[in-house]
Amino acid sequence: MPHSTSPARLELRAISKRYPGCLANDRIDLRIQPGEIHALLGENGAGKSTLMKIIYGVTQPDSGALFWQGQALRVRDPAQARGLGIGMVFQHFSLFETLTVAENIALALGRQA
Repeated sequence: MPHSTSPARLELRAISKRYPGCLANDRIDLRIQPGEIHALLGENGAGKSTLMKIIYGVTQPDSGALFWQGQALRVRDPAQARGLGIGMVFQHFSLFETLTVAENIALALGRQA
């Protein structure tokens, strides 16, 4: 499907992240338009969680750029990401097993002003 001429809601260009002895993300490009849903698939250790943590502001990329609605962006922390409307549900070990998915998400949102 061709890309829209309007700016993407979120765009990643050449995102790379390296840890000692491991290249977790190698020049990742991703473009997400409003209303789109994407899935990342890959083996354990493929860098999926690292990429999501970069988008959510938990981890900073070593190189590359993020854009939000066409404007360059550095996501400093999860609070800033949430302020933009970017949320993240962490892997199962971060969830409360006794709560539903919706309840776990509601907990992550905290109090809304």
